[in-house]
Parts: sequence; structure tokens; C-alpha cells
Amino acid sequence: MSSSVPVETLRLSDADASPARTSPPASAPTFARRRLRLGISGVGGSVAASLTWLALLLTDVLNPSAWSSPFAALPAPARAVADAVLLVLAVFTAHAALTVALEYRGGAVVVRQRPTASAWLRAWGRGVLVQAVLLAVLTAMSATAGVLFGVFGVISGVVAGSLLLLAAQGPIAQLVASLRVTELAPEVPAEQVARAEKTHDDVALTDDDIAALALAQGIRASAVRVVDARDEAFVGGWIGLVQPTLWMPRAWARASQRELLSVQFARRHAQFTSGARRRGVLRAALWPALGVALFAPLLPWATTEAAFWLALPAVSTLWMFVGVLLLPSLSRPIVYNADAVAAARLGRDTVTHAVRQLDAWQDDEPERTPGVEFIFHPVPSRGNRERALQRTPRRVHGGAHQLTRLSLYSALASGSLLGRVVHCNIGRPELWVVYPGD
Repeated sequence: MSSSVPVETLRLSDADASPARTSPPASAPTFARRRLRLGISGVGGSVAASLTWLALLLTDVLNPSAWSSPFAALPAPARAVADAVLLVLAVFTAHAALTVALEYRGGAVVVRQRPTASAWLRAWGRGVLVQAVLLAVLTAMSATAGVLFGVFGVISGVVAGSLLLLAAQGPIAQLVASLRVTELAPEVPAEQVARAEKTHDDVALTDDDIAALALAQGIRASAVRVVDARDEAFVGGWIGLVQPTLWMPRAWARASQRELLSVQFARRHAQFTSGARRRGVLRAALWPALGVALFAPLLPWATTEAAFWLALPAVSTLWMFVGVLLLPSLSRPIVYNADAVAAARLGRDTVTHAVRQLDAWQDDEPERTPGVEFIFHPVPSRGNRERALQRTPRRVHGGAHQLTRLSLYSALASGSLLGRVVHCNIGRPELWVVYPGD
């Protein structure tokens, strides 16, 4: 693949740099802080509920061994698997009932494009139903392996389930949120590249134009998919394992955004060829299983007992909370690295303006305190990214692209309840599988 075809550096207009909006009063919380509070409430509530649930189980206040199984007529191994699926789904459903009001605020109130209550409820219900079906299948896999091989079997089942989720990320995203995905033409004439780069009117780019801009940054047209997503924070990214495809939102496919599109193609190319994307996927597949491996052996129940499967979602949720605190530090350097690569190809000003536009569509938070960024944000603030572009880029070793958010998604394989209640996607089904990012 070609990696560095020059693209003319043009400055985005002020109108493109940030969408027009009325500034809130100085004392009012910003959009980003309102969403952060929702995420803190969602994550904090889930963690508190998990700790309470574990305490009730460990102190025998809840004693599922005394309950009658609805699958008593089945052979013991099949009954254990069926009970595990039912119990994990019961915990999942209870959590959804507890968070639905908070998720409604996150998806229908604290958003820039507000859907009607009925439209939001239909979208939320569809997404939760798809997640529940996936959880049932994944739990059945892990429980079957647990019946056969004990804790080691459950760990293996979680790894296999995480890999399946990541391999099928694209189809699952379409099921959860009804996203329309379009493939581009596989070949682009050389003259098309020049035409795409010189289009100045604010018109929709053709698929050939998009493919040409991708080819100019070293990405084959056959790998690109254009996604019709309503949520402005949808940024796509590399999707899948065996033959990854690059998703990009249709909203970027306008002539006025051609620079942004070129920047993102350059950044995605860097993330892929540097190995950062591969490291992110592999570590995201292993992180949920690591939590099970560390803590499941400490539980005082066998993998065939009901209490084990009631406790596993709580344990996995607590482990994923640890990941939310630790993993962003491995993702932020990759953002800086991709920015630097794109700046070397397209110019520092072009990348700076693209970063400003992307931030305006997402958090719209130019600066953050170091503590807030360290704990809550795997994507650095706009100000930090702009300042990094002014410095000599440093070589990044071992970072992983989108590790935190891919782990939140893949942790459904272990029953974690945090995947859809973090601040970036709470209440927004289009972002439950393909998270927002850089």
C-alpha cells in the first residue's frame, strides 16, 4: 500500500472549525461535564451495586442453593448451563432496569440531537435485547466449558467469547443500532484522486472521491466502509479481526470535510501499520479473562453452582472498573502518534483544524484538568493534542489503540455491566459497539 502521497494543505474555514452554538453561562456545566457526571453516576452506581450484590452473596443473605431450578428435569450438566444463562440474564436485566432512567438522560436529554422519548426507547430496547441475546450465547459457552473444565474452562470461554465479539463487531453494531454500511468501489482511477482533492464546494463526495482520498493515504478502497450514523460522535475505525475494514461516518463525506477525511485516513493508516490497532484488539480480548482468572478462583463456589454465576457479572464489572482507571494511559500515546504521522504527511495546520472539528462533534472540551484526563479520557484533550503537534514527536512503544473502549465492549463476554454506561456512550445505542474516539 502507498503510504505518503502528498495532499494539498488547505485551511478549514471558521464555520467548519466549530459548529455554531450559543455559549452557556459561565456558571453552567459544559456539555462535556454534564456527560461526565452521567458517566460517573452510571459507572459509580454499577460498581456500588456490584459490591453490594457480592456482599449479599458472600454473607449468605442471598442463598441461591436453596432456590428451585426451573430446569430440574434436565440432566445435571445441562441444568447447570441453563441455570447459569438464566441467572446472568437476570442480573443483566436488573441492571438495565436500574439504569434506564440515567440512560434516558444520556441518550435523549444530554445530547445535541434529541430524539423523541418513544424513538429513544425503541432504539434502547433494541440494543438491550441484542446484548441480552449475545450475553445468553456467551454465558452458555463459558458455562459449558466450566462444567467440563472448571474455572480454567470459564476463563477459556471468556477469551473465546471476547474474540467472537471483536471478530463480529461490525455485524453486531448493525444489529444493535441498525447502521447502514456501504462498501466502496474496489478501484479508483488516478485522475479521480486529483479531482477529489480539488473539490471545493460543500457537496457530498461520491464513493469514488472517498476511495481516492483513502488511496492517497495508503488505504485500499476495498477496505473502506461508509456508515450512515445519526450520532455526531460516531467516528468509526478499524472493525473486525481477520480482514479488518475501515468504517467512516457518512457525515464526513462532504467536500467541506475533505481535509478532515484525509487526516483521519492518514491517522487510521498509522494506527494499523504501527501495530497499535492489533495490540489494542488482542489486549482487549484478554483483559476480561484476566479478571476472571485472578478472582474467580477466590469465589467460594464451584462453576456449576448458581451463586458463581450470580457473582460473576459483579466480579467482572469491578474488574472492568479497574480497567477504566488503568487502560486509558495505554491509549493516549497512540492518539499523539497518529496525529504526528498525519501532520508529517498533510501539515500541522490541517491536522490541528481536523482535531478541533472532531472535538466539537464529541466532548467540545478544549482543556481538562490532569486528574480528569488521566482517569476518564483515553483520548487526550484538544489542547494537549495541539500542543503535542508543536513538539518533536516521540516514538511510542507498546501502546494500544482504543484499548479501554474495546475492552468495555469485549467484557460483555464475562458479564460486565459497564459497557454501555460510561460517559462517552451512555444512552446512545449507536456507540455501544463502535465507541467514539479519536
